[in-house]
Amino acid sequence: MNWLYYDLPPFFTALKGRGKKRFLLYYYLWQLGSSAPIRKFDKIYDFDIIHHLTGGMDWMPSGAAFQKKPFIWGPVGSENTHPLIRRHMPWCARLNETIRSALRFALRNLDPSVCYTRMRADIILSHTPASFSKNLQKKVLPFVQTGIEASPCMALRKTNLKRKGTLRVIYAGEFVDWKGAFYAVRAFAKFHLNYPNSCMTMVGAGHLKSAIQAEILHNNLSGVVTLTGELPMDKLLVELNQSDIFLYPCYHHGLATILLQAMLTGLPTICLEGDAIGRAVGLDAGITLPLSNIDTPVESLAKALLELALNEPLRQEKAKVAIHRALNTYNYENIVRQHLEVYSCFLKGKNRQIDLPVWSE
Repeated sequence: MNWLYYDLPPFFTALKGRGKKRFLLYYYLWQLGSSAPIRKFDKIYDFDIIHHLTGGMDWMPSGAAFQKKPFIWGPVGSENTHPLIRRHMPWCARLNETIRSALRFALRNLDPSVCYTRMRADIILSHTPASFSKNLQKKVLPFVQTGIEASPCMALRKTNLKRKGTLRVIYAGEFVDWKGAFYAVRAFAKFHLNYPNSCMTMVGAGHLKSAIQAEILHNNLSGVVTLTGELPMDKLLVELNQSDIFLYPCYHHGLATILLQAMLTGLPTICLEGDAIGRAVGLDAGITLPLSNIDTPVESLAKALLELALNEPLRQEKAKVAIHRALNTYNYENIVRQHLEVYSCFLKGKNRQIDLPVWSE
């Protein structure tokens, strides 16, 4: 295996650590800039297949598309935000979501480099295959976005799924709108009124921290909800292992490693439908809430918490399914095998007709 590196000049690399918006600009320029070194490397190594793996955004270009070699793009995709979620967003978050949607639409439909990437791809591996137009569907393969290794450095699997007294709920992720951190604390506050024998740990940091702290004080939950800040991996794994339910009400989220870690640990997950998180959890590895006009997201999440709190056999059964799904569907060994099947079809000259098992998230 040879590792070949390329980066933009220092003036541009400074964008990488300056927030998501600047990173996206860096990423876009990096993809366009990478086409020249890929061409140079191909002259040296004569690639059989060029596979774009990084990024995972179907509305960004790939520098690998500009070299005339068999080209695999993905897994790529893009998650939309449910209209009901938009309706309950604060105006600032709604504005950001509108800008995000407009940017994705413009790049996906108007940017020549993105259009060329889609056209050039021989195979598109996608975790959101329905987001591609009909004329591209013949080369789109449903594919999982990421996976997990069944290792103690990724999750401390529970040896006993029974609760130990107080119901422990955990949220782990950035304190930003689309990760659902504020939904999580508000839902727990409603749930705690009906089920006082409960507590919650929130792992993470972000611009919503002050609002979350205010919500905790408003509901007199200072002794019940613990904010740990960001944690090193070993301590995060301990927190997951000591919990009973993973509460992750994110939206327009790709398949997050933290979800797979919670599943492998043995935690049922409560989440919202409409993105890769909801598809991975489904109806068996936790509770994926359908969004309707009957309840607000917060009320629905609180009811789901209460359902698992009052039905311990159900909670344990969903925990077993979560472990099984993490060990099988999302195991990296299985994902690697599927990649190798795609490569094998290319090398046999069958790049237009690939018959692979369909993996559902």
